[in-house]
Amino acid sequence: MAFGQEKTKKTTFEKITLVIILLMVIATIAGLLVPAISALV
Repeated sequence: MAFGQEKTKKTTFEKITLVIILLMVIATIAGLLVPAISALV
């Protein structure tokens, strides 16, 4: 891979990836919980 020279930037890229994944998970959970909560209320 050509990314072998950018090992110093890998940590930042991994952090950005983790943040994106967390946001997607939170959005998914919110999308599932909001209709359920509104239905119960």
